[in-house]
Amino acid sequence: MAVEVVVVAVVTLLLLLMSFLKKPAGLPPGRWGLPGIGYPPINRRPLDDQLAELHRQHGDIYLWRIGTQVMVFLHNYKLTREAFSRPEFINRPDWRIFKRLVYECNAGVVGSEGQVWQNNRRFTIRQLRDLGMGKSRMVSVVQQEARFLVEALQKQTGRPAPVPHALTVSTVNVLWQMVASKRFHVDDPVVFELEKLIDDTLANMTLISLPDFLPWLSMLLPWALQKRLFNLDIVDAMRERFSKFCVKLIEDHLATLDRERPRDLIDAYLLNMNENDCNSSASMTDLSKMIFDMFTAGSETTTNTLTWLFYFLATYPEVQRKLQAEVDRVLPRGTLATLEDRPRLPYTEAVIHEVHRKASVTSMGVQHAAVQETLLGDYLIPKGAVIISAVASMHHDPRYWDHPDQFLPDRWLDHNGNFNTQKEGFLPFGVGKRRCVAEALVRMELLIFTSALVQTLHFSPPPGRKLDMRHDSRNPFSHLALQQDLLITVRD
Repeated sequence: MAVEVVVVAVVTLLLLLMSFLKKPAGLPPGRWGLPGIGYPPINRRPLDDQLAELHRQHGDIYLWRIGTQVMVFLHNYKLTREAFSRPEFINRPDWRIFKRLVYECNAGVVGSEGQVWQNNRRFTIRQLRDLGMGKSRMVSVVQQEARFLVEALQKQTGRPAPVPHALTVSTVNVLWQMVASKRFHVDDPVVFELEKLIDDTLANMTLISLPDFLPWLSMLLPWALQKRLFNLDIVDAMRERFSKFCVKLIEDHLATLDRERPRDLIDAYLLNMNENDCNSSASMTDLSKMIFDMFTAGSETTTNTLTWLFYFLATYPEVQRKLQAEVDRVLPRGTLATLEDRPRLPYTEAVIHEVHRKASVTSMGVQHAAVQETLLGDYLIPKGAVIISAVASMHHDPRYWDHPDQFLPDRWLDHNGNFNTQKEGFLPFGVGKRRCVAEALVRMELLIFTSALVQTLHFSPPPGRKLDMRHDSRNPFSHLALQQDLLITVRD
């Protein structure tokens, strides 16, 4: 009798364990793994290669449970557009990395949710448009920064050197004049320090985000050891420095605020805050987080896109020559592009779009999360699941692109040589309700910067060397350009 009881108990335990380990019915196919640790990416293969393998095995939608996080990857453009347009997938993941960068609260634009996000997004888009985003009155501001960047690059011509810090300063300045009526000097120690903090954070993103995937580590390890193991000191340093920067900026604006003539986004927010009689503490925190979002948005993505542009032009000299020929034909030497010139610069637009596609800087977009349990396609998506658009994969998918692994700007031109935007399978600015709020400004900035740079400068690899076109593997969520020497010369 005792033996029978033991056998029944063992079988019951085994059945319970099997049901506990088994992936719930209805979920997408993919890697499930063990409770608490999931199916960790323990091999050293690049993440892009692992996602490509999972795509081949399971199709356009699959999951990969890493730690406690259920990650759902989408490789289909229409499915991604549907998901990111639905309110069920509008949230951000409940990750500390979204909250700890500046303030641990629901604030700003990028990481906020609910009514806070709706209000802030609507306010930001309206103010940027009122301040000239995508309109002709911002052209002179962008042209000024383009001239500044050309002059800065001319100072390092004739010798191999990395892309200079001036590139970040010029890209930040474009958006920053709309946000804060401020223009940074290239030697400003503040912007140099903030850029370094952002670079350090991005370069250590794998370790920094690990506690979000294995939250039980926070219960097992003392805080001092967590900070050391996961490089959380970098996040704390960024939060402290950016908070001081934002507070000083807001104080300066409060001291000089003219209610009849608001100068920028910060002024407009302060006036709106008073009109709505918001809670001061919460509103100031929200504004600080919005400033942080604008600074990072105005620097990293555009800076990396332009760096990739330099590398592609240096690697494909025939593309560079064709681009220079178009700019020389359309714009007299010393004349910078305007919005009216865009239709006459189809190949310039084609090169920019091909850089977006091939580099795929935002290789997995910005993560969304399921607000509630819901269906997507034929599968059940559990509440809290992280939804990721496999942008880089779609940008190299033969269903959307002929010869996807080749750098071919001509794919963007029709048989008459006119620029033809191909939207299917192309999403460098995201898609849906959380699409990039500054897309129009970035598109204008890239057009003016690119034409100004190739009008005066020529980009080449250092003599006897090739550029490394791989991305920095330390950040699994983005395709950051590797820092390496580039030879810049002044055109005759």
